[in-house]
Amino acid sequence: MTQHKQENPSVGIAYKIFYFLSIAAILFAWVYAFRSYFEHYDSLHPEITWAVPWLQSDIVESRGVFLWNETKIISPRAGTVKFPLGTGPVKVQKGVVVARVTAGGSADDIKAPDEGYFLAGLDGLEGNWRYASLWSEEMELPKAPDVKLIKDGESVQKGVGIGKIVQQPQDLRFIGYADLTGNLVEHLASYRVMVKMDALDTPSRAQVRVYEIIGHRAKIYLNMPWFPPDLILSRNYELIIGVGETSGVTIPESAVTIRDGRAGTFVLRGSVSHFSEVKGRTIDGGRFLVTDGLRLGDAVIVDASAAREGRVKLW
Repeated sequence: MTQHKQENPSVGIAYKIFYFLSIAAILFAWVYAFRSYFEHYDSLHPEITWAVPWLQSDIVESRGVFLWNETKIISPRAGTVKFPLGTGPVKVQKGVVVARVTAGGSADDIKAPDEGYFLAGLDGLEGNWRYASLWSEEMELPKAPDVKLIKDGESVQKGVGIGKIVQQPQDLRFIGYADLTGNLVEHLASYRVMVKMDALDTPSRAQVRVYEIIGHRAKIYLNMPWFPPDLILSRNYELIIGVGETSGVTIPESAVTIRDGRAGTFVLRGSVSHFSEVKGRTIDGGRFLVTDGLRLGDAVIVDASAAREGRVKLW
């Protein structure tokens, strides 16, 4: 009689486990070697960039309000109002007809009392928006209400306001708060600051009438260097103030890393890289403005976190 030897199930399971572990180890070793090769290759063939010149203009936004001299225009009768020159804002000469109120078969012409900007609208602050009360405010400045525009052909009552004249020429004035950043204090001390209406505007010089340092902010009262007519549509404004310029060179932010507590970049001298400490700060667009430690045209490694000192292959 032939006898068959019965296999031990535990041996088969152990063999399978050993087999799969061996395969996993081989795959891991292969992946590790593959990755190490490319990491070594990348370290020897890093992406390079060059330091380019840069002039950084620093700004601070000041939220505040405008002040100007104005004359309220009153309807002499009840009726329908028309605006021959439009509802504005529009530049008008003294004595020209800016509004006509008609009732029945007669009409009253309303003439501009002064040369200036005419607007067929009011915000309710005409005659009550003064420097003395605004400057004495210890908290945030009040926000002016929106202008309520009067439509051509609208019915009006006798004695109500139907518009205003903002006299010209006059200085447009601004009161606001600004954070004490850059060299704003030095500019205020010289009673001159550079201002812009928006980010694309060319900077212009504004006269500082009064200023006061309050903690980390300055309260400022300025004469604006411009007065376009559309500004009379709202007394509220966010003014852009220049607080200094910084010159240097820029490199990608990724080219800067921290090493032993020092910010620096890997600079190439010939085909050898070495770590060089730099001073500066991050600016918009993912760039780093270097004020000390790099020269114009210096070649640096783009990915500083993966860079190392030593010989590299540029081509």
